[in-house]
Amino acid sequence: MKTTLLFFSVLLTLAVSVSAQDVKPITVTSGQQFKITLASNRTTGYKWDLAKPLDAKLLALVTNEYVRPNPQLIGGGGNEVWTFKAVSEGKTEIALKYIRPWETNVPPVRTTNFVVVISALKPGN
Repeated sequence: MKTTLLFFSVLLTLAVSVSAQDVKPITVTSGQQFKITLASNRTTGYKWDLAKPLDAKLLALVTNEYVRPNPQLIGGGGNEVWTFKAVSEGKTEIALKYIRPWETNVPPVRTTNFVVVISALKPGN
């Protein structure tokens, strides 16, 4: 099923659902972890992958896991939860693509980008 809107949640302390067209910058402090949750259906062979490498001076990938729906329906979609850690102060982008990893010469069926603004950790925190 193709849709024109991709829904996802950016999890900092609270989950916030927005459409890809309404993306606002993710604002975090240096040392803070945050999550991006994207709708996914691994039974189709598709998965989210980084479209370009992260700026390692600013961001680190902590984990990427697929969460199946509950109850688990055969062929039902789930979510991919990406956890990142802000490493140092700055501004960067996370670019993701929805692909079948073995289809190397095929463009992604979906893409999304997130701007991440990282502020310095305040003294005393």
